Amino acid sequence: MGTCRDSFSTASAALLTILKNTHFSSEKNSTFRKFETFVSQTKVPGERLFGWMLCLVVLCTPNALAQPWLTWKVPETLGPADWQARIYQGIVLVTSPHSNFLFAYASSGKLMWKRKMSWPLSRSPQLFEGQLLFQQPGQLAVLVQPETGETRQILPREHPGWTVPRDAKSWVQLGEGGQLLSANKEWTEWKNLGHLRLDRGDDWSGAPVVVGSTVYLGTARGHLHQVDLQSRWNSATLGTPLPRPLLPPIAHPLGVVEVTVSGLLALRSNNGSWIKPFPGWGQCYSGSGEILARPAVDEEGNIYLATRNQVACWDAAGRHRWSLPLRSASAVLWREGGCYIADTSPAILKLDPATGTVLSRLPLPAGVASDPAIERSTLAVALNNGQVLVHPDLP
Repeated sequence: MGTCRDSFSTASAALLTILKNTHFSSEKNSTFRKFETFVSQTKVPGERLFGWMLCLVVLCTPNALAQPWLTWKVPETLGPADWQARIYQGIVLVTSPHSNFLFAYASSGKLMWKRKMSWPLSRSPQLFEGQLLFQQPGQLAVLVQPETGETRQILPREHPGWTVPRDAKSWVQLGEGGQLLSANKEWTEWKNLGHLRLDRGDDWSGAPVVVGSTVYLGTARGHLHQVDLQSRWNSATLGTPLPRPLLPPIAHPLGVVEVTVSGLLALRSNNGSWIKPFPGWGQCYSGSGEILARPAVDEEGNIYLATRNQVACWDAAGRHRWSLPLRSASAVLWREGGCYIADTSPAILKLDPATGTVLSRLPLPAGVASDPAIERSTLAVALNNGQVLVHPDLP
């Protein structure tokens, strides 16, 4: 009998420890938070009664078990908002447009390395052949080894400008004054492809976008330049300019997707273009300034767009597929057959790409500070309480 009592007491103590260290709910006044406070502040007489209470709670609430996420605090220099968490080859990279520091964590939350850059990182790096490409407007591009943070390659100072991979062997660069260049893999051999003309008072908007053998370049006034790399030099300006682009062009299997401040969604390419209005355009920004209406594109060419009040989807021909009323807190992220988005509840939702139906919901301990990032089944997201959250088994 004593052995049973000891075993029962041990189990009760173990359950109590679990309860004290478990994220039950994101709501401060939830039932489980109240129970946790009651357990930690009250001495319940009788091990048997206490054990039965613990068992009853666990049995009656299957979702009350510990969430399999990890959170950790980032340095105060990054601030509580407007910063990003991304995943590259299992490494969680944390950056901020208000800090020159770059932090890399293992998925367990252990700091792997940090380095100081010469400029704040307002643009997420791009992974290319196992290396991270960092570049900012007016700065030289840098290739960094993700595992160590060591610099592998720096763009030559005589070749400033946006530089993006063309293929596995070469790069394309938009140089000063609209000069388009091609470089080899090591950035040591350069070839002049031609020169693009820019209207007086206009400026380039973001990096070149390479789709197949075509390069697209957008401008601040909504002009879209197209260059065919298969020919010696064949450039053209596509259609009429889109007024007041909200963000640079986004790659699409058929061309590029553009979004304007006036509430227009466009797919533009040499083989055909369309322009559609989308509702809620005046609410394309979240409270912290992040752009909600950053389109996501799946492998079939479907386009997903979020504003503060809804998420909508169009196919590659411009046909509206579905809309879902939602208090969005991030742009849509498409990964391996699912659409992921943060709402203001706060939670990460997985949507059915075909219908917009909510397939799963992952509650968060705080609101998001940036868009979620997913690699395979691992989620990383920066929270507005200054923490990074990593979920290793996202449904």
